[in-house]
Amino acid sequence: MSRPRNLPRHRQPWDRFLLQALVVLTLILVIGSLLCGRFRLGLDDQEALCLPPYRWYLIDTWDRQPQPGQLVAFAATEAMVPYFTVGQTVIKRVVGVAGDRVAVDAAGTTINGVVRPNSDPALATTLQQPVTTFDRAEFEVPPGHLWVMGDTRDSFDGRYWGTLPIEQVQGRAYAVF
Repeated sequence: MSRPRNLPRHRQPWDRFLLQALVVLTLILVIGSLLCGRFRLGLDDQEALCLPPYRWYLIDTWDRQPQPGQLVAFAATEAMVPYFTVGQTVIKRVVGVAGDRVAVDAAGTTINGVVRPNSDPALATTLQQPVTTFDRAEFEVPPGHLWVMGDTRDSFDGRYWGTLPIEQVQGRAYAVF
């Protein structure tokens, strides 16, 4: 029996396999680039953690509308020097949104009439400033801003530099370990 002159029979499955492999590889690359563009890792390398016990965070760069209680990643500004360098990624907890009432004094930070635990401006002495330097009479968080804090009294946060413009938000952060 003679074989037809076109491609041998054993090569046809390879052609099909290569086409399928190319399609799968393309899908993997497209999905991978979307996921890599969406997520990135953040590391809290400070000695004193402001969100203990976590050091590693997954940052969802597509979720830029955080809600109270959620963690948020943002870029540090000049107001956050000397604790952070300008542009450094910082992670804090959202504790106030537009319309919330906030006040800060030596006794602690009050949000909508409730004093947050461990919220007195304890870093004032480290910053070589009187505690009263950071007093803030009750004010309303303006539209387009957040009030962010760490979970410890030694956290360098909104008590010292004020509200955070939402434009600075890089994404929602999730504690990993």
